[in-house]
Amino acid sequence: MFSHFTLGTNDLERAQAFYTAVMEVLGQSLVHTDSDSAYLMFAPPDRRHPHLFVCRPFDGLPATWSNGFHIAYRAPDTVSVERFFEAALSRGGYDEGAPGLRPQYENDYYGAYVRDPDGNKLQAVCYTGGRRTGATGDIISHITIGLADLARERAFYTAVFAELGILELPAEGDDESSGYGLAGFELPVVYVQPTFDGRPPTWGNGTHAAFAAASRDAVDRFHAAAVANGGFSDGPPGLRPGYSPNYYAAYVRDPVGNKLQAVCRRSNKAC
Repeated sequence: MFSHFTLGTNDLERAQAFYTAVMEVLGQSLVHTDSDSAYLMFAPPDRRHPHLFVCRPFDGLPATWSNGFHIAYRAPDTVSVERFFEAALSRGGYDEGAPGLRPQYENDYYGAYVRDPDGNKLQAVCYTGGRRTGATGDIISHITIGLADLARERAFYTAVFAELGILELPAEGDDESSGYGLAGFELPVVYVQPTFDGRPPTWGNGTHAAFAAASRDAVDRFHAAAVANGGFSDGPPGLRPGYSPNYYAAYVRDPVGNKLQAVCRRSNKAC
C-alpha cells in the first residue's frame, strides 16, 4: 500500500544520527545518502517498500513538522518498542508518550511516541495479539493525517484512495474520523482524524506520503480524483526518470495542504 515517506530536516547530520539509531531497532538501516540532494534513505535489508527518506525540503525553505501527521512503525515485541523510545531520546528526540499499553485503542496495543529533533512525530507499536497484515502492513501499522473538516476530507480521501484500491473501513469510521485500508486486512491503515492537541492541522514542509499504484492509469485517476474533490495538483502525472526509468507518479495536496503521491514503477501503461 505504501511506497515511501519523506520527512523534512534542517540538519542532515543530526537527523542521520537520530534515524540511524531509531530505525536500526525497527530492523531498518541507512542504505543511501546524498549530500548534494541532502537526503537519507532508510529501508529493510531486502530494500522492499516502504522506504523512509529524511531530507531537506525541495523548495529550499526550512523544514517544518505537520500537526496531525505521524508514522507508526510495527515493532516485533514490546522490548523493541522500549528500545525505540530509548534510542530516540538518546539521539536528540523528544518524549511524546512513554512505552506502555494503550487499552483505549486495543487491549494488546503496546506503543511509544517520540518526536525527532525537527519535531516530526513517530511511533513504534507492537500488537501482542497479532494482526492480519496486507501489503506493507508488516512494516507500517498506520499513519495519521490531520483533518479540519470531516465531510470535506472524507469525500476527498474516499475518492482518491478508491483509485488505489484502498477502502474506507466501516468499523473505523465515526463522527470524528475515517480509517482507510485494504479489504480483508487489519493493517496497514490511514487514519484521517482531528489533531491530538486540538489545534488546527498543518502540513509539514518536507513531509509527504507516497502510495503504490497498480498501473499508470491508476496514477492518472488518483490525480484527477484529488483535483475534483477539493485538492490541488502539486505535480501532474508523468514519468520521473530522475528517480528510475519507469517511475510514473503524480503529486497532490489534500484540502488541508498535506502532500500525497501515487507512484507506479511498472513499464507497461496497461499493467
